[in-house]
Amino acid sequence: MHPFNSEKKSINLKQSDSNYVSGEELRQFALDNQLIKLGLLLAQTWRDNHPDAQPGSETDLDECTLAVAIEMTIAGEAVGGPMGALISKGAGVNAACVACRKVL
Repeated sequence: MHPFNSEKKSINLKQSDSNYVSGEELRQFALDNQLIKLGLLLAQTWRDNHPDAQPGSETDLDECTLAVAIEMTIAGEAVGGPMGALISKGAGVNAACVACRKVL
């Protein structure tokens, strides 16, 4: 029986500790989770102000995401520093996407 090409290549791979998570990864994960929590509050407020918004509507999802992302960017600017830069750079937009998808 002939081994697959991937099996031949995997023989030379070094094993790594799969349980290892860097401090930076933990900080990013914690920041992302906190931003999603904030985003959920903002998205729910948007939903409450738009009672005719339809689940599954791409237009409503886009409008919610834009509104929440704007608020997240404003919050990032208010926080300032490296954390504020991360929020304004894109972490706030990602959280807005997740939050609006959950709410809608």
